[in-house]
Amino acid sequence: MTELLTPTSIRLDGRVILVAGAGGGGIGSASAGLLAQAGATVIAIDRDAAAGAAVGAELEATGGRFRVVGCDLGDAAQVRAMVADVEATEGPVRGVLNVVGGMQGVEQFAPLLAPESDRIFRKIIDVNLGPTFNSSVEAARAMARHGLGGSIVQIASATGLAGMAYGGGYGAAKAALLNLTRTMAVEWGRYAVRTNAIAVGMIRTAQSQAAVKEVEEAARIAIPLGRVGRSDEIAGAVLFLLSDLAAYVTGATLSVDGGSMARAPYNDGDNLPVFVNDPSLRATVKRLDAEAVKN
Repeated sequence: MTELLTPTSIRLDGRVILVAGAGGGGIGSASAGLLAQAGATVIAIDRDAAAGAAVGAELEATGGRFRVVGCDLGDAAQVRAMVADVEATEGPVRGVLNVVGGMQGVEQFAPLLAPESDRIFRKIIDVNLGPTFNSSVEAARAMARHGLGGSIVQIASATGLAGMAYGGGYGAAKAALLNLTRTMAVEWGRYAVRTNAIAVGMIRTAQSQAAVKEVEEAARIAIPLGRVGRSDEIAGAVLFLLSDLAAYVTGATLSVDGGSMARAPYNDGDNLPVFVNDPSLRATVKRLDAEAVKN
């Protein structure tokens, strides 16, 4: 009889899932909480002790099984030792979520022609690729050894799909992560290890709350869904990709951006190209759109 997926295929009961970069109250924390509720044993990893304690308190509230681990994911030796310890105490690693990296404050933004652009570029690339590479490789080695397969999810960015003026390092790092994700999928498929990425759009997090308030109006114009996203909406995509519902999905990039990358960048607030400047034509299109909704 053909094996069929069921609603319970979204469950992660008994699976050990590493969440690299779980602290901070954003995507990592929201995802860790949802994974715990789905039955996973969540290994919440963060090198910041305070952030680790905070996510530990959140996970405790879920009633799920979890463990908070301190580890510098930029140090391959530390990552290797951490994965070995987790497997010895909790069981085989079956999944990884990498939420490490991000924009590095004001220094992130610099023209490519700026005097220190080479230093800034290398720093951003290292922060956004090194830790994710280390955790992915060590987890995949463990999965290949135990033979049970697994799923690795990379948090990338919509920026990796388009140019980012004055943020060349960040955009290049996320574009590289998308390519690396596909390469991992090709190399590790024989071990039943799936690797996918989520291209995240503008998301409201604890760190970005103040800034997001200032751009809500712009978001209503630039984002087809008309709003900034939430961390839990990314967590939902993470759960899908880590679960058996995505058993035949690997090497894919899932855009979770409110439709941002589907929208032509030259469209204005009326969703018309800026070069459509005939007042009569614009008025007609807007009238037909309004009438269509009424009918």
